[in-house]
Amino acid sequence: MPQLITPDNLRGGGRQPAPIQIVDVGRDPGLKSALLSGRLTNLAAPFIYHDPSKQMAYVLMPMELNLRDNDQQRIIGQLTQQVMRGLPEDAPRAYLLQPKMYFSLQSLIEAILEQDGVTPEVLRAQQEKVELLRELARSTDEAGLRAKARENDAKIDAAFFDILSASIEANLNAGREQAANQLGGLQQILIQETTYGKKVGARVALLEAFQKSPTREVLLDQLVSAPDAESREMLIALGRQLLDYAFFQQLTQKIEAADAEEKDRLIALRKEIQDTRDKVDEASRAFMQEKVALIQAIASSKDPLQTAHEREAEIDDAFFSVLQANAQEAQRRGDEQTLKALSAVNEIGMQIMAERQPPEVQMINALLSANYPEETGKMLEELKDIADDRLIGVMAQFADQLAQQDRTELAAKMTKVMVQARGILPKYDPSKDGDASPAGAAPTQPPPPEPPKPVIEIARR
Repeated sequence: MPQLITPDNLRGGGRQPAPIQIVDVGRDPGLKSALLSGRLTNLAAPFIYHDPSKQMAYVLMPMELNLRDNDQQRIIGQLTQQVMRGLPEDAPRAYLLQPKMYFSLQSLIEAILEQDGVTPEVLRAQQEKVELLRELARSTDEAGLRAKARENDAKIDAAFFDILSASIEANLNAGREQAANQLGGLQQILIQETTYGKKVGARVALLEAFQKSPTREVLLDQLVSAPDAESREMLIALGRQLLDYAFFQQLTQKIEAADAEEKDRLIALRKEIQDTRDKVDEASRAFMQEKVALIQAIASSKDPLQTAHEREAEIDDAFFSVLQANAQEAQRRGDEQTLKALSAVNEIGMQIMAERQPPEVQMINALLSANYPEETGKMLEELKDIADDRLIGVMAQFADQLAQQDRTELAAKMTKVMVQARGILPKYDPSKDGDASPAGAAPTQPPPPEPPKPVIEIARR
């Protein structure tokens, strides 16, 4: 849970981070996951949670503040007015006039999740899986871990594996490679020991076999041997381009050569493949149309960057593919106006993608874009308060990658900036570490005197 800063503990003295009283996920979508995962440690209660895309305005007003009704209404009015001032002129505002009030952080978080379709019952069931995952992750005895996995076989299902996969990703993103590797090892044990895990293992084997040899013959063999409809659907989506006349001709030949029982099964399989193929095609068309609508929404918006931030999660590789295809078509037609608009959308999309990068990557990209040595030196001076010399290690990795890509000029510049950084950035001080690396620092794991017990971040889905 996030640590709330209230008027009482603010008076405790000491260095405090700037308190947050407006959690506006319209302006910064990343605040939502930070709040839900407990990574916002400088929340000041009372605060307002605002999601313009869902017209949500929730105010946390802890009971322990003992505020009178008039004071509560005054504070709520101040918070909503601040939110309103940041909205575009044509944005809806009526919902902000009656924000919902919650007296505990847990109840507010449950309300946010419920808007995403996560009911309190689902949340409780999910929490049980999170606790089970923590228990399994803490186990140091492999034999005991395998036994415990088998004991909890019924609880280890698709939702459990989703939480486990998300936890591995979260630890990798936080620079905790050791913790991610530990969870990866746990994942392999669960694949070997549990009913659902074995199904996952079989599915992975099917997909790997096709990816290793992506031919019609292999696709057909894997579809015939697939243990369930979900595995077949994944194979069909992966090998969609091979589902042509030649593929179905091979399947028909297999049907004609089969005995009566197998023939019925293969005829049913052929129907399933055709239906699933049509469903995949329809979903693909709808998905691409959504990207076209998003491009149009950004291009026609009075505040294109704000619109892009509100729909940040939809800006992905497919978005840029559709954008590029439309730009090529506009260029073919000689439509300079459309081409200019699409170019502007592309720049906004690239800005959104850059903002998603880890802080240290953003810093290095900014340094590579700056003039050396004046601008880079000034930037490094400004980074001294949030980064240390571990950033130089990340720079070295960038320089190696650039050299391998034959981008020798950038690699040489990165090397110069590294030398410059050694004289400016402070030395790494392990005593200042918390559970995670400081912002802007290259993620490292200091060597422990005995087998490590890494901090493991369990994702909250």
